[in-house]
Amino acid sequence: MGSQDSQTLGGRVEVWIALALCAAVLTAGALEQLVRNRPAHLGSFAPHWIPLAAAGLAAAGIMPSKGRPQWLRVRRALHGSGLLLMVWAANGLPLDLLRLTGLIPLPVNWPGLATKTLALAAAVVLAHLALAGPAAPASARPATWYGYAAFVLALPYPVLRTNWALGGTLGLGWPGAAGHGFAPWLLAIPWLLAAAMSLLLVPTWRWMPRRLLLAAGWSATTIVALIGPAACWALVTGLVGGRDSGPKGIAIWVFGLFYGSWLLWAIAAGAATRSYQLRSAAPRTSSPT
Repeated sequence: MGSQDSQTLGGRVEVWIALALCAAVLTAGALEQLVRNRPAHLGSFAPHWIPLAAAGLAAAGIMPSKGRPQWLRVRRALHGSGLLLMVWAANGLPLDLLRLTGLIPLPVNWPGLATKTLALAAAVVLAHLALAGPAAPASARPATWYGYAAFVLALPYPVLRTNWALGGTLGLGWPGAAGHGFAPWLLAIPWLLAAAMSLLLVPTWRWMPRRLLLAAGWSATTIVALIGPAACWALVTGLVGGRDSGPKGIAIWVFGLFYGSWLLWAIAAGAATRSYQLRSAAPRTSSPT
C-alpha cells in the first residue's frame, strides 16, 4: 500500500510539473511574438501558434479530472497531440545551442531559445507520463517491425552520399554539386550508425547492454525529432514562398527524401525503442526441468 501511495503521489506531482511547464511554454511563446526586429538569419522552424497549441492540448490531456470513462480516449488523444506539437515547438534547439557555444557564428535568439528549451522539458515530462500510462494486455506482444522500418528510413542519406562520393550524379545538376571527394561522405556516418542501431533494437539478446541501447535509442530519437519536423516545414514554406530550399545543383526531391526520411525515422525509432524496452524487460522464460 505504501509503495502504491507513493507512486500515485509521484504521478500527481509529475502532472503538476507538466502543467507548470505547459504554462511556461505558453507564456514564453506569447512573449516571443512580441519581440521585434528579429535577426534575419532565423528560419521558420514551426508556425508561430505551435507552442500555444501544444501547451493547450497537452494541458487539456493531463489535467486531473473525474470525468466519465469514455472521455479517457479523448484525453489520451489530446495528450498525444500536445506531446507531438511540443516536440515540434522545440525544433531548432540544436542550432540555437551551437550558436550559444560559438560553433555557429551567429547571434542567439534568446526568446526562441527559452521557448524551445521549455518545450523540450515539457515534452520529456509529457512523454514520461504517456509511457507510464496503463500497460497493454500481456497477450499484446509489442511489434518488432518498427526496427526494420527505422533501418530502411535511415538509408536514403548514406546511400545518396555514397553515390555522390563515387562520382554518381543521382539528384545532382552536375558532378560535385554536393561536395567533392569523400570528405562530404563523412556526414553519412551518423546515419549508418542509426541504421545499425535500428537493427539492434529488433532482437532482445541478453548479452547486449540494455540500458546503453535504450539510452542510444531515446537520445537519437530526440535529436532527430528536433530536426526532422523543422526541416520539413522549412522545405514546405520555401516551396510555397518561392525561395531556394537548399544548395543549387541538388534536385528538390532530394531534400524532400532526406527531410521526410528524418521525420519518419524519428517516429519509427521511437516506436522501436519503446518496443525493445517492453520486450527486453519481460522475464526470461525458464526451460522446464
